[in-house]
This record gives sequence, C-alpha cells and structure tokens, in this order.
Amino acid sequence: MAKKIKNKNSLYLKDKASNMNYNPDNQYRCTIIRGKSISKMDDLLPIYSEILNDICPIPTSQFAKIFDYKLTKYIKDNKKTIRNHRTENAGKLLGMYFEKDGIVNMTERTQKFLKDNDQPALFKSVCFRFQQPNGSQKIQTIRKKCDTKICFKPYHFVIRILKIANDNETTLTKNEIAYYVLNSLDTLQGKVSPETVYNRIISDRNKKIINKVETPGKAYSYSIQHINEQYDHLELSNLIRKDNKHIWLNNKEKKAIDTFIKDFNNPISFKVCEYNLEGDKIGNQITRDWQEYFGQISKTEINSFYTTLDSLDLHRKVSKPILDADLSTIELGDEGEDVVLKIEKDRVKSFNPRLVNKVNYHGKMKGLGYDITSIEADRNPKNPEFFRYIEVKSTKRVHPPKFIEILDSINLTRNEWVAAEQHSKHYYIYRVYFTNHGIFISVINNPVKKNEERKLFAVPINYRLEFNDKAVDEKLIL
Repeated sequence: MAKKIKNKNSLYLKDKASNMNYNPDNQYRCTIIRGKSISKMDDLLPIYSEILNDICPIPTSQFAKIFDYKLTKYIKDNKKTIRNHRTENAGKLLGMYFEKDGIVNMTERTQKFLKDNDQPALFKSVCFRFQQPNGSQKIQTIRKKCDTKICFKPYHFVIRILKIANDNETTLTKNEIAYYVLNSLDTLQGKVSPETVYNRIISDRNKKIINKVETPGKAYSYSIQHINEQYDHLELSNLIRKDNKHIWLNNKEKKAIDTFIKDFNNPISFKVCEYNLEGDKIGNQITRDWQEYFGQISKTEINSFYTTLDSLDLHRKVSKPILDADLSTIELGDEGEDVVLKIEKDRVKSFNPRLVNKVNYHGKMKGLGYDITSIEADRNPKNPEFFRYIEVKSTKRVHPPKFIEILDSINLTRNEWVAAEQHSKHYYIYRVYFTNHGIFISVINNPVKKNEERKLFAVPINYRLEFNDKAVDEKLIL
C-alpha cells in the first residue's frame, strides 16, 4: 500500500534552483520505444538471452532469420510479432545485442545476465543508461526531439522526485508524475529541478487542481501508454512500488537509488544532437552507435545494481533463517541452494528425524553435476532412503513464472547432463524463482527421459573437438 499523504499544510521545499517560469501546462508527448508483451517480460528475458548466447557472434545478414526461427520454438505468433520481439524488445528496449562491422554481438548487459540471472539488475541498467533523445527511434523522431531541445534522463528524474516525496512523507500519484515530469516540456528540456516540480505538484494539489495527460482527439490510453510503460520498467527494476493510483520508491534498493541520484546532475552521455542529422544514412549510424553504448555495463552498475533477497517482497514463505540479511552478500546460486537445502532437510526431518543427516550440500565440489544429495523419504515410502541428486538453478525476477504460453530456459553443464543420464529417475532439477510475490520452485525429475519423450527440449550448444595429425592442415613453429 502507498504511504499516507500528508495534509495540505505540509511545508514546501526550499529550492535554490526554483524557476518562476516553470509552466507544467506546456505539454509534450515524449514517446519511447514500446516493448512487446511487457507484462511477460520476466518470462521473455531468459529466452532472448539464451538465443543470443546460442547464435552470437553472427553475421548481420543471418541474424534476423536465425533469431526469429529460434524464437518461434518458444512463442507461437505471426512473423511481425516475432520480428518485434527481436527489434523492439531484445534490441531497442533491453539493449541485448549490437551490430558492428557486419557482425551482431551480445552486449555486456546480456553477458552479465547470463552469468548472474539477476533480471532486476538488468532493468536497473536499462533505466540508468536510457535518455531522451536516444538512438532507438526513427531519425524523424530524433530530429524533432533535438529541434525541441529535449535533454532528459527520465528515470533519474522520477527516482529523484520520488526520493524528495519519500523524505517529506508524501506519496505522488501516477498522474502527477506523468503530467509534471514525463509529459512536461520544461522538465524534458532540463529547465527545472525536481524540487521545483515537487513544490508545484504540492501547490496544485493543495489548490485542488487536478491535471492529467491528454492528447486532443485521442483516447486517454494513447496519451498515457508510453508513460505507463516507463513505470513498468522501474517496477521491473525493483526500484519502485505502485498501485492503481500511486507510485513510490522501494527503499530496500537504497544502493541503487543512491547511484541514480548521484548521477542525476551528470549530463547525458550519448550526444545524439551533435550528429549531422541531415547526413546520408545517419539514422542507421546513430542506431548502431546507440546500441553499442546502451548495452554497456560500467563498474558502478555492477557494484550498485545487484538485487538482494531483502529488496524483494518474498513474504517470508520459507522459514526466516533462510532469508536472513546476511544472504544479501551471497552469490545468487548459493541463495537458491540454501533454500532448497532447507526445504529438503525439513521434508526429510518431518518423515524421519534420524535420516536428516543424509541431506548434504556439495555445491563447492566441482565436477559432480549436482549441488545437493537428499533422499526420497515421504515421496517413496517403500524405498525412503533411495538417494535423489539435485541440481539447483536460480533466478531473481519481479513477477512469478507463468509458462503456459512461454517456455523457460536454463543451461546445464556437460557434467550436469552426464549426472542426469547416470542417475536417471533419481536426478532432479530445482528451478528457484525469487520474486516480489514469494519464492517459487519448479521441480523437474529425470530430464533425460523427459527429453526423450519431448516434454522438454535439450539442445547441445557446445562442441569439444578431439583430433590428431590427420585433421591438421598446417603446422607453424614460432
């Protein structure tokens, strides 16, 4: 729930940068690239990353066809929608790949996500690097924004003004942020400070003045859709909470919030308006340059945007010792393994306390192909001491998994697949999802058999070459 709003007698901020000429009624519809299926982005992100990991680097001439073909295995839709997933979502919105010298490569952002499976951290990076204007839109739109002198980091501004509201025990509405910030020309041009905007919001609120974004001749949804998606991006970053009316900071993301605020006064990094916007094929050049810049990851982002378990609204669905604050510094894989270890120990203990010592953690031992050994216990009363070998795969995300229409995807090492073959029906994969709605675990038994039955699909993506002199075409000695 949103915080209680202070009454109309709350004090205004002292604003040294106050601009008496600030006119929020001067509105400008500053659009963004709209994502496809934004409500399913938690489910789509791992799919995009695995496809890119599978095919990149790849010649630009082959990229679209192969990416789209692979995506059709996960998403059943028409060619246009599949293309939009590639161009609008994976490319322009998320900055997951870039093209250079005729080759499409994964960005640093994608490479990091493949290692840590921290989805909110990826969205924090997206929001941190986003600016207006940028190189993701058509050249005509870029020219118009430059001519209008738009110069703005929207997510930085929103976080800064929400921090001001938080410090003053005030909660702002979505309509207020939309009208006074994201659709206000003076704000978009960088002419006014967050303090000035906050004071004006409070002043108008106390005068019972209610404003909302409107476009003459258009439905309200048309006027507000791109703004609502920006709220969605901040929510996927785990930086805000929102209800139907209000929006406020997730104060448990203090380190990330402080990073945005510290960077607030720095100028935009990608100087779109310094290009010769009338140049031949300049739109393509800006797009390529922007993609390469946008997908980078700085040390600041790596250090500040890690998503701790404490910052998620897990609702404590498992016992508290698993979720103690000290877990915030543990690697993601270890967090998932700790949860599964505790669940297995509790399960076995409730069946027979003397057998709990048969549940053991092996995650630090390389080459086994599994993280935990447990026993069947209540799940096989005839043979309760039969071992089960458990591999844990974890991820952090905002929303719970919903794989009715979309598949999930994980990577197994060769050792893990060999262990799955060796232990067959005694081998289990525990897929752990840490979300703002609790912890969800999908348990997959005997993945090798399920692959044979086509209930899941295992695809080899690495090749080991073994050769002798017969395969060697040339030898060099330096």
